[in-house]
Amino acid sequence: MADGKAGTRGAISLRDVDPDALKVVRKLVAGGFEAYLVGGCVRDLYLKRRPKDFDVATSATPEALRRTFRNCRIIGRRFKLAHVFFGPKVIETSTFRTTPVAAEDDPLITHDNEWGTVEDDARRRDFTINGLFYDLDADAIVDFVDGLSDLDRGVIRTIGDPLLRFQEDPVRMIRAIKFAARLDFTIETATWAALLATVQDIAKCSRARVLEEIYKLMRGGGARRSFELLLETHLLQHLMPSYLELFAKLAPPGLQAPSRSLPGTPGRLLWDLLGALDEFTGATLQVADNGVLLSVLFAPLIDDQWMTASRQGLDQMIDDLMLPFCSALGIARRDRELARQILMAHRRMVEAVTRRKRRPSLVQRQYFHDALVFLGLSVKARGGDGNELTHWQRLAAASAGNGGPFATTNASDEDTGAGPKRRKKRTRLRRRDDDRPRSSSPARERDGSSR
Repeated sequence: MADGKAGTRGAISLRDVDPDALKVVRKLVAGGFEAYLVGGCVRDLYLKRRPKDFDVATSATPEALRRTFRNCRIIGRRFKLAHVFFGPKVIETSTFRTTPVAAEDDPLITHDNEWGTVEDDARRRDFTINGLFYDLDADAIVDFVDGLSDLDRGVIRTIGDPLLRFQEDPVRMIRAIKFAARLDFTIETATWAALLATVQDIAKCSRARVLEEIYKLMRGGGARRSFELLLETHLLQHLMPSYLELFAKLAPPGLQAPSRSLPGTPGRLLWDLLGALDEFTGATLQVADNGVLLSVLFAPLIDDQWMTASRQGLDQMIDDLMLPFCSALGIARRDRELARQILMAHRRMVEAVTRRKRRPSLVQRQYFHDALVFLGLSVKARGGDGNELTHWQRLAAASAGNGGPFATTNASDEDTGAGPKRRKKRTRLRRRDDDRPRSSSPARERDGSSR
């Protein structure tokens, strides 16, 4: 067992640990390597929360990991690590590292593959609450950085000098906000001051890493609080300047804190949608698609013309609003297209109930499930009676009972909520404007977003 500053025995039950993560650790230990559960899974298990995933840290190098596990793939350049596969599941396994030597003129870390000891690895991590290791054989948490004390106090604190830690990797600022919001913790005073002093450094980070963290913020169950903190620290102004400009242009004076957002304004709708997203995440433990997350962000900006603009006008408006924002963040075209389809479908889903229009069922569309998720968020955010949601849930259930989510239903059945009584010959339906891909290029865009 590593000789940490503190060891808490029996704080974690092995029954709560993923069995495949246990297999990875035990196989490495049997092979003569040091190996521990590490980071977020240890933090969450200590807090009696359900971990999102399980990571392993070990003395084995990536090459040794490749030799040890046939079901292993080495990934990354800046930060090389191993993915050990168990079917669709991945146990991320990293080699102990030490803090790399930074350039004299800029502490930004550009290469992070210098091996070290388990204590080195703990001290190079971002926050104390993430610098914890779990020793299976000793049944104890190994703590070199007083992370357990901060967990008990509910504090987010960097390991070492906070100003230097944020300069080394500015993405840590977004992570600090994410953990504070998700865990309902406070950010320690010195860490908060350093964050405010370095917000402009976020521009040094790659778009892919920034976008990944934004998606994680929104999916983590603390989206509303996260965006409130992003706005308060002015980090949002550096992450999404074009988005805030849209708010200022379409809804002066722009996006305000929840306490200053009046009912019926786009800002209030955004906060309510983010709150509904948090409730959805907590209640279902599902991961909302990127297109749903983008729909949450852009729905408030089209709300005043959602039901009044022409279909073509609304479609063009959505494109015009989203394109600069998505281009700046490097959002994949397929995610932008899914968001457009969801927003256009939302209008049709509401119209089908309020105006009783007869139209081919959206249940046939591939994006229907995501549109239904967003409809649920919208109903929750607006405090509606849920008639639209119930209507489409009945249609979805009827369709699923007739051959799956893409089964054909009759127009009359769509209005009553009943499934088709007999199977009819299928006819090819003419594609509607909101189902047509917006790109004129047949080539697919490679999606760089992560899971």
